Amino acid sequence: MNNIKSFTFLKSYAEAMEELTEKEQKEFLLAIVKYVFYDKTPSFKGKMKLAWVLVEPILTKSKNKSNSNQN
Repeated sequence: MNNIKSFTFLKSYAEAMEELTEKEQKEFLLAIVKYVFYDKTPSFKGKMKLAWVLVEPILTKSKNKSNSNQN
């Protein structure tokens, strides 16, 4: 676990999820939370993988910035 206490949810994350079903959206949102706060990388396929490929670099950059600011 890292020491990140918060993160910004961007509109582009919601846009990346638009073509997902409601069930997939819930899973995707939980994956974002687990990735940011618990360093757990999801394993997606299909549309969910495509959405993750769009979101993950921004989340990673944010996590790295937060971690470097805490040191």
